[in-house]
Amino acid sequence: MTNYERRFIHTAKRIFDVVGASVGMVILAITFVPVALAIKLTSKGPIFYKQLRVGKWTPERMDFIHVLKYRSMYVDAESRSGATWATENDPRITPVGRFLRKTRLDELPQFINVLKGDMSLIGPRPERLISIIN
Repeated sequence: MTNYERRFIHTAKRIFDVVGASVGMVILAITFVPVALAIKLTSKGPIFYKQLRVGKWTPERMDFIHVLKYRSMYVDAESRSGATWATENDPRITPVGRFLRKTRLDELPQFINVLKGDMSLIGPRPERLISIIN
């Protein structure tokens, strides 16, 4: 693949990301008030949750990003158990969080990460550091 082809693919992918994330931001804007109210009225803590993930990485370098999500767990849910995978009836997940996860609404704020260029709509999902280490 030539340098020109790589640049073209990168530019086309970025245009797709910006257009797709812009559509996603419209959905985020429409759902923001009801989701934010539901989170605030049913549990203490912030509306959003920042989760440290591994961005681009090579054997020589690893970049980290903060992925933005609607908070679906109780505050300090991982303070006792540490970072673990969620289970089906996970007691750390709030009732509103359970709905957000089933409908995937908790993922909508990640369109902000896509617009910033931290992640892409197409490609591997940024992994948590725990899954890279294990």
